[in-house]
Amino acid sequence: MSSNKKPISQKRAEREQQENLILNRVFAVFLAALAAECYLLVLYRLAAGTINSMLGCYQFLDVITWVGLIPLLAGAVIAWVKRGERRLRTAMIWTACAGAFLTVSGWVMTQFSNDNKGIIIMCVLVPVAAVLALVFLLYQRECFLASLALAGALFTAWARGASVYAGGWKIAVIAGGVLGLALLAALAYLARMAQGADGKVKEIRLFSPECDYRVFYGVLAVAFVCVAVALLFPAAAQYAMWAIGAVLLAELAYYTAKMM
Repeated sequence: MSSNKKPISQKRAEREQQENLILNRVFAVFLAALAAECYLLVLYRLAAGTINSMLGCYQFLDVITWVGLIPLLAGAVIAWVKRGERRLRTAMIWTACAGAFLTVSGWVMTQFSNDNKGIIIMCVLVPVAAVLALVFLLYQRECFLASLALAGALFTAWARGASVYAGGWKIAVIAGGVLGLALLAALAYLARMAQGADGKVKEIRLFSPECDYRVFYGVLAVAFVCVAVALLFPAAAQYAMWAIGAVLLAELAYYTAKMM
């Protein structure tokens, strides 16, 4: 055996260390999502209570939207400056993420305050974001990209159906849907580039070496067609959502079976 080959015991130890690292990240994401959901549920109870509690809730959100910028900017700057110190960098990234959540969620909840729709939207988006983060940590890279594309398509189809009588938001949703179509096309182009470079695009690995690009292109095609149908025919948005949801479940089942 050549001297540059690692012993089997060392390889096993490194693999176990990597698996433990992934599990720790999964646990951290789960706890963060749970904390965020509890925070949103408390706000919902306050907003759905008396007039005074509702006014106090939205006054708090007006303040927290701006206060969240402090940990967001401070965490991002320190994480970049101290990027060589792994533990500090990780802590600052989490700090920046917490600040981003407070700012973005605060803006959404105050902008869509009628019937507390903003809080309801955030209560849905947090679990979706958590699931996507878990897919990123546990599954193949192409599975995460495919799931992200389908989740975006599902949200776009829902927004298009809900924006039919939404006045000024209707134009914004249509513009966002067109942008989504452009992003799907760009993702297909990146996949085409990676297909001939062992899954890499300019030395950045986007796909695993054993990726079946036919499945990935099929997922993008379904997402593209469903979004286009929802934009052109808002009455069909609900059917597009069902189609996207079915493909999302099938795609996750396929990649799960592939991991076994």
